Amino acid sequence: MNSNNFVTLFQSVEFSKNYLQQSYEKKDIQAANELAFKNSYSFVYYIKLGDTYFHQAIQSPTTIKPVLFFYGLSHWLKAALLTVDPEYPANTQVLAHGVSTRKRKKQGYRFLSDEIKVQKDGFFPYLSAQLFQVKQLTGEKYKMRHLLMSIPELKPLFQKLEKEDPLHQVKQEKNKLISSNELLKKLRMSPKRYEQMVKEKTKSTLTCIENEDLVELNFADNIDKHFPLWKSIHGDLYIPSQLPMYWPMPEILTHFLLLYNLSMICRYEAEWWGEVLYSFSSNDLPYIETFLTCVEEKTTSLMQNILIT
Repeated sequence: MNSNNFVTLFQSVEFSKNYLQQSYEKKDIQAANELAFKNSYSFVYYIKLGDTYFHQAIQSPTTIKPVLFFYGLSHWLKAALLTVDPEYPANTQVLAHGVSTRKRKKQGYRFLSDEIKVQKDGFFPYLSAQLFQVKQLTGEKYKMRHLLMSIPELKPLFQKLEKEDPLHQVKQEKNKLISSNELLKKLRMSPKRYEQMVKEKTKSTLTCIENEDLVELNFADNIDKHFPLWKSIHGDLYIPSQLPMYWPMPEILTHFLLLYNLSMICRYEAEWWGEVLYSFSSNDLPYIETFLTCVEEKTTSLMQNILIT
């Protein structure tokens, strides 16, 4: 993997200090200069350690990739948190993962059917609220199937292996998204019901207009950042065509949740992990390997979009 722009830039403590100071001043945080000075080395170390984990993951076998990717991404997200919260970590509550998974995998376990649950406190809900202004509901459950479905690079796999098409391609024109009317047919919704559903699930306000073969999704100003609009590595835009995936969560958090669960399986579920890697008895392995390839190729650019805007 080539050095990423953000990794290269943030190897300079002086640049990082100025960057943090500007971030704090934009948020009207008092004593921005002193706080930036205090946090600059931690910030650089988070970036550098994250990069080291990612490089090691890319060179490692699938057996341990998820653990290394998870720690790498966690370090980068901690650096991102420092840009909005100069006191992070202010207490031990935010150091826990903030999500939990079923401790023992039942017989006939499938990764795609597994789920994780959001905890009241911890890194994930805190990160989501502070960095992305998305409040996670305590007890909210995310299925691995839906998390994987929301990643555009896995769309072809779901079409071939599961005969499902979870994402619908759209085109963007300023503050408007244009889709074929297959979107509403798949969701079995009228334009009015679609507007209501989006507002309930994502707090985004839009006007849905159906014209013969096309559907227009019009936003009052810019496209709401909480609306589930996902971009492939090639720049194609997609929105969900399945109801459970209408959540106000950026793709980088989807990567975090999937890597969390996979890393826990690597560490604590050796029997099932060995079975999925070496027995080829289910469809789980193609999804896991395709996702890990996506992490390698895409996560760094997602982080760059967050840190270098």
